[in-house]
Amino acid sequence: MSMELTAKTPAGRDLVAIAERLAGDLSERAGVHDREGSYPFESIDALRRAGYFSAPVPVELGGLGVSSVHDVIVASGRLARGDASVAIGVNMHLVVVLNLERRWSMARASDNAARERAFAGSLKAIAAEHVVLAAAMSEPGQDLTRPSTRAIRTQTGWRIDGHKIFCTMSPAATALLTSVAFETDDGVERYGYVQIPAATPGLRINDDWDALGMRASGSHSVTLENVELPASALRGGFPAGDAVPYLERNLPSGLFHASASLGIAEAAFARAARPDRVGDDPRARMLVAESVIDLSASRAVLSRAATLIDEHHAANPARDGSDEEITALFAEGQAAKTFINEAATRVVDRSLALSGGAGYTNGSPLARAYRDVRAGAFMHPLGANRAYSFLGDVALGRAHALH
Repeated sequence: MSMELTAKTPAGRDLVAIAERLAGDLSERAGVHDREGSYPFESIDALRRAGYFSAPVPVELGGLGVSSVHDVIVASGRLARGDASVAIGVNMHLVVVLNLERRWSMARASDNAARERAFAGSLKAIAAEHVVLAAAMSEPGQDLTRPSTRAIRTQTGWRIDGHKIFCTMSPAATALLTSVAFETDDGVERYGYVQIPAATPGLRINDDWDALGMRASGSHSVTLENVELPASALRGGFPAGDAVPYLERNLPSGLFHASASLGIAEAAFARAARPDRVGDDPRARMLVAESVIDLSASRAVLSRAATLIDEHHAANPARDGSDEEITALFAEGQAAKTFINEAATRVVDRSLALSGGAGYTNGSPLARAYRDVRAGAFMHPLGANRAYSFLGDVALGRAHALH
């Protein structure tokens, strides 16, 4: 009996059931899209019909009401068993929606009616208009707290110019959530987010994604040239270069990447660890046992890190929490992500060894898993190199930079 992760709330259990059903549908197309490097629009349509993109939106605002980070992450792991290329794009959308739901909950808890209405409007639109958000955040050689993409004030609003890479799910997106740097009236540089409709003049999604793995993720680069937005498109933000607000907004991001790695590993293990293939071969049984250990440990650290975020939100209903708490939580998530990325890769490698030559052929789900699982180490926040630097600095009490 496999002790897989389970949701903790009724709404979460419903979402996991939806993810399991959808994973079967996604898996039927995954091999073809991987070979062609084509985008699985049918899979996105299936997710949209199921209400998956509005899962964290409160029920009263038109969503499924899954506010638990833990439960959304468990469901995402199930989805990745079917097609990880699709799952990672959906994950980036869900991080945004969870953040909006958190802001709405905080405004409600603090009796800030204006902010509550504003966030409620955004959440309602996501559910009612079937919004699909691609995250346009990554840039070449970036300082994570200082986007090189700029928002410049104009007489009518804002002009956006810049270049983004790894904009996953961009072919199917209705809008791109884009990180920008901008200046306040008194010349202070801030980090902000703008939501740019995909059909906006000046926004170009470049058809240039051709990678070793995650070939159907649609992680194209995006060019923003003289993109005009109204004044209301950008407000608030946080001081550029300030790490803690960035960490707070990305607390669950690494865990979503980890959930995709875990889902890939679980599917590969289930395919390869079969009694008829292992037989009485002691080396094969050792490979199975080692993978069981890696999977068990991965599930444990993922569940713990996600639960810590849920507990932090419950303990801080109306505020972000202290800088120390945010940094510690982000570090726990990064430790979990880094461990799971590496453990999942080991599980997939062993599964390929157990399969023999069959798994080595193009078209084999194990060959796809072998390529896809390696993507987790490169995904921000944080890529493996930066994660080790960050975790070492936090443990040693040193100042940590995200560039």
